Amino acid sequence: MKAKKVRKAFVKFFEDNGHKKYPSSSLVPHDDPTLLFANAGMNQFKDYFTGAAQPEQRRAVTIQKCVRAGGKHNDLENVGFTARHHTFFEMLGNFSFGDYFKSEAIKLAWKFLTQELGIPKDKLYVTVHDSDQEAADIWHNEQGVPRDRIFFMGDKDNFWEMGEVGPCGPCSEIFYDHGPEYSDGSDTSKCLLADEGRYVEIWNLVFMQYEKYKEESEIKRRDLPKPSVDTGAGLERLTAALQHKYWNYDTDLFEDIFEKIEKISGKKYSNDKFKSSMRVVADHIRASSLLITDGVIPSNEGRGYVLRRIIRRAVRHLNELGVKETSFFKLVDSVFETLGDEYKENKNNKALAKKLLESEEKKFRETLSQGLKVLEDMLKKSPNELSGQDAFMLYDSYGFPLDLTEVILKERNIKLDVKGFEQALENQKERSRKAGNFSSTGEDKKIYFKIKEKYGATQFTGYQNSEDSSKLLEIIELEEGSALIFDKTPFYAESGGQVGDKGLIKNNDNIIAKIFDTQKPVDSLFVHFTKDSSQLKVGEKYDLFVDKKRRELIKKNHSATHLMHAALQSVLGDHVKQAGSLVDEQKLRFDFTHSEPLKKDEITKIENIVNEQIELSHKVDAEVMPKDKAIEKGAQALFGEKYGNEVRVIEMGPFSLELCGGTHVGNTSEIGLFKIISESSLSSGIRRIEAYTSSGAISYLSKRSNILSKIERKLSAKQEKTIEQIETLQNELKTKLKEIQKLEDQLNSIKSESLFNQTKNLDNGFQFTSAQTDSKDLRKISDSYIDKFPKGILFLYNKNNQKISFLLRTSKDNNQINCSLIIKDLLPMLEARGGGRDDMVQGSGNKTSELDHFISVLEKRLNSL
Repeated sequence: MKAKKVRKAFVKFFEDNGHKKYPSSSLVPHDDPTLLFANAGMNQFKDYFTGAAQPEQRRAVTIQKCVRAGGKHNDLENVGFTARHHTFFEMLGNFSFGDYFKSEAIKLAWKFLTQELGIPKDKLYVTVHDSDQEAADIWHNEQGVPRDRIFFMGDKDNFWEMGEVGPCGPCSEIFYDHGPEYSDGSDTSKCLLADEGRYVEIWNLVFMQYEKYKEESEIKRRDLPKPSVDTGAGLERLTAALQHKYWNYDTDLFEDIFEKIEKISGKKYSNDKFKSSMRVVADHIRASSLLITDGVIPSNEGRGYVLRRIIRRAVRHLNELGVKETSFFKLVDSVFETLGDEYKENKNNKALAKKLLESEEKKFRETLSQGLKVLEDMLKKSPNELSGQDAFMLYDSYGFPLDLTEVILKERNIKLDVKGFEQALENQKERSRKAGNFSSTGEDKKIYFKIKEKYGATQFTGYQNSEDSSKLLEIIELEEGSALIFDKTPFYAESGGQVGDKGLIKNNDNIIAKIFDTQKPVDSLFVHFTKDSSQLKVGEKYDLFVDKKRRELIKKNHSATHLMHAALQSVLGDHVKQAGSLVDEQKLRFDFTHSEPLKKDEITKIENIVNEQIELSHKVDAEVMPKDKAIEKGAQALFGEKYGNEVRVIEMGPFSLELCGGTHVGNTSEIGLFKIISESSLSSGIRRIEAYTSSGAISYLSKRSNILSKIERKLSAKQEKTIEQIETLQNELKTKLKEIQKLEDQLNSIKSESLFNQTKNLDNGFQFTSAQTDSKDLRKISDSYIDKFPKGILFLYNKNNQKISFLLRTSKDNNQINCSLIIKDLLPMLEARGGGRDDMVQGSGNKTSELDHFISVLEKRLNSL
C-alpha cells in the first residue's frame, strides 16, 4: 500500500467513525511558547485537553507534519544512520476530547490495523503502563490479544508528556514484528520487546488523564476535567510495515527524492557506500523545505539555528557524495511531488524554499572552506591532539560533524579529545533546552476561554460600521484598568499585523469611557481595554464609537501593504513572502523574505507599481469562502497566521489576492499616495520596508521639499543645480582631505622611525616590536612597519584613560605565524576582546595595569614558536 493511500485510508476510517478532519497545524507552534516545533498531532489541541477551551467536535482526526530536532528532541546525529530516526515526519492521529476513552480507542486502533490495513494479528504486540491493568484487560477481553503478547512497562516507556508542563497520561503502544532476521541480540528474558531492532512501535495510544503545571518553581499534577485520548501513528513506520521494508527510507515516501539525488550526484542508492549520506540528505531536504515554507528562516538563534544546522549537515553529506556545486535546493520539487497534495500551503511557498536553500548552501560552502583553514591553524598550535573545545568550535561554528574531524585527524595520526567534545556538546544541548523551556501556565487565557464558552464568539460589525449599540457582558478588573467584553462590536481587535481600534463608549451621547486598545486573547473573543470602567454596568447597552479618522488611515496603510506585497513579488520574484507586518495610523511596516538589499531602481520600481495600482482605482472586494477554495484560487496565506476552515479573501482587481481579516479601503484610489521611506535588514534572509500613504506620504514629501528649499538658499542654486554644487564641494573636500592625509602620513612616518627603535631579534629568526602611539590609526602605522621589517611581528597600542586599543600584526608571507591563535587565550589578561585574520588582529581592553605583563607573556610565546 502506497503512503498516499495509507493517509486516505486513515482519514476515511476515522471520519466514518464520527471524527472531523482538521488540517495539520504549522510546524511553528501557534500561541504556544513551550514548543520549539510542532512535534506531535495533539499540539494544536492542547487547550482542548486542558479544558481551557471547548471543541466544536469532540472527535478529531489529523495528519500532522512534525519536526523533532533541537531542544528535548535533539538526536540529529542519528538521522540517516538508523532505520527510523527522522527530523521531519508525519503523524497520523485520532483524538477524543472528553468523548470516548480507553475501550473505544483500543478498538478503533486494532480494527484499523488488522482489518482496514490487513496487518496479521500475529505480527502485533502491545504494551500498557505498569499501573494500567484496565487497559491490559481491554486488550485481552475485548480484542482477544493473548496475555503473553501484552507487556507492562514503566514511566520511561509508557507515560507520555508533552513537555515540562501540559497534558500527560499513561499510554498503550502497539509494536510490529519485523522478523527474527532483524534482531539486535538484546536480552529478551524479561521482556520480548527489549529487542528494539526486531520489534518496532507503530502506534501510541495516550490516555490523557492529567495536566502538569508549574506553581512558582514546583511542577505539580492535576486531573484533567474530562479524560481524553491522543493517539499517534508515524506514517513512515506504518508504511514501512505495510511495504515489508525495515528501513523507513526504503518506502515510496523517499523514492522521488533518492531519484533526484542520484541524478545530481551520479551515485546509486543501491550502493551501501552511499546509502547513509543519501538518507541524511533525503531526510533533511524534507525538514528544510517544510520548515522554510512554514516561515522558519535560517539564522543563528532559536528555530532558525536548528534549521541552519539541518541544512549544513545535509550539504556536508552532499560533499561526501561528491557534489561540489550548490545543489541542495534542486531537491525541493521532489519533496512536494510526495507531500504537495497534503500540504498545499507549503507547496505554494516552494519558490521561497529554493531561494533560501540556495543562498544558505552557498554561504556554508564558503564557511566550510574557512573551517578547514581554522582546523589547520588549530593543529599548528597543538600538533599531537585536538582539544574537545576546538572540535566543538568546528562543529558549532563551521558545521563540522565530529566524524568529519575524526576522519581528517585519523589520516594524520592525531588524537582527538572525544570526551571534551561530548561535554561541550552536552553544555550546548543544555543551553538549547533552557532556551526552549519557556514557562506558560495559560491561567490568564482560561478566563477568556470561559467567557467565550459562556457567551460564544463576539460578533464583529466593524467591516460595515464604525459605531454600534452593544450589550456589556463582562468586566474584568486588571492591574491597570479593565477589560470589557460586549456581545458585538465595531472595534477591530489586533491581528494579522493590524493594530486594534481605539475609540469611545457613550451613553445618551455622554462619553463614559475611552477604549485605548482592542485585542483577541483567544480566537473570536474581542476584548476592549479601558483605564476607567467605573460608570459601566454589566448587562447594560452602550454605544460604541471607533475613532473613525484613525481607522481610515489604518485602512489605507493596510490596503497599501497588500499592493506592496504583490509589487515585491512582481519585481523580486515569487520567493518573496510576508514574514511580519505592523499597520497603524502613522505608517506601514512590512517584513518579507529576501536575501539581499534592494537596489535603488528596485525600490523605485516597487513604489511606481503601487502608485499605478492606486491610480487604476481597483475595487476592493472581500469574500468569505472555504480555505481550500481560496488557496486553489491563488490567495496568499501568511506565515504564522492560523486560519479556520472558512477564510476571508481580499481581492484588489487582478493585481492582489490575499487571505486577510483586516479592514480595507473600498477602492485603491482612496489610498491616495504611496512612498517608501526605508529599506533595511531585519535578520538573515528577512528584509524590512517602511512606508507612508495618503496624508502621511504628503507630509513626508512636503518636509523633504522644505529641506531642499533651505539647501537651495544655502547654495544659491535651484533644483538640479544643487546637486552640481554639492558634487563640486565634495570634490574640493576630498582634495583637501587627501592633502591633509599626506601630511599626516609624513608626520607618522617620522614618528614611526622612533617607535620601531626597540625591535628585538627572536631566537626563531623573527623580530618583535611593542610600541605605544597616540595615533588612532594603528593599521596605517603598522603598514610602514611591515614594509621595513618583513620578518617582524608588531604589537602596537594606544591608551585612552583606562582603555587600551591594540593591534598584533605580521607579514602575510609569515605563514607559520597566526596572530589570531597566538593572542586568543591571552585576551582575558587585559579584559579584552578582539579578532581578525591570521596576519592581523585588532582589539580593545579595559585592564591597562596588566599591559607590561601581557607584552612579556606575548614575547615569550612568540620566541617559543
